[in-house]
Amino acid sequence: MPNSQPDTLPQDDAQPHARGQLPLLLELEAVQRILSAFHLGNHACLDIGFLSPAFSRQLQACGGFWTSVTTHPGQSKDCVQLGAQVLLPFEDKQFDVVVLASGCLSGEAGADTALVHECHRVLKISGYLILTVAYDKPIGLANLLNRRQLAPGSGGFYSEAAIFDLLKTGFDWLGLRTYCRFWMQLVRQWAASHQPEATATPLLTVLYWIARGCDSLIFFHRGYLMTAYGRRKGWRSRPTPRLTDGRNISDAVLHPR
Repeated sequence: MPNSQPDTLPQDDAQPHARGQLPLLLELEAVQRILSAFHLGNHACLDIGFLSPAFSRQLQACGGFWTSVTTHPGQSKDCVQLGAQVLLPFEDKQFDVVVLASGCLSGEAGADTALVHECHRVLKISGYLILTVAYDKPIGLANLLNRRQLAPGSGGFYSEAAIFDLLKTGFDWLGLRTYCRFWMQLVRQWAASHQPEATATPLLTVLYWIARGCDSLIFFHRGYLMTAYGRRKGWRSRPTPRLTDGRNISDAVLHPR
């Protein structure tokens, strides 16, 4: 297992747009749990889009040699602009693992497919892709209470079937983890609407930890953030087949009636 995560980040690494650290720490924890099963050793790894260098350093505790790329100009000299024409500044088949942080996937099909394709290009044969997205729950009370408004920087909504469709052209689906359940999501969305320019304040930190305690009582519910992962295979673009009732195959497999 990787080293335990700190409850707070070093102050010199905190970013002004990071609204509270606990949801980011939960994302990091989910990624680390997946990485712990890969036995990284001396493998080459790439992380994209994490808000603070401190998070990248925590990933290094899992082993491997890490390269970090940010999506926010000014954070570091290595920055890429995510979009329909995204190009990662690396040659083909350079990495054994690529990690996409929350917010990298926008929910726009063309841009997200292009980014996943770029990750596929820079991954070695049988490499792994790990990504975090906002989970589109069929009945998400926290989202309904906030009119499905996402916290800034969260990217687009993805259901389990939609993320499966996104990965299936170039990856074998291996699984997912969800976290940030009802109370945590309420605090995230409250912070986004009431503290749009705020950093992690003491009040927000206390609210997050209270929410985490409440969420521990509903551990059997799926959360509002999802970290999924898959293994690289040959890239094969193909249309999504549909059943006579209009559902696609992945929906029928993941959610049979």
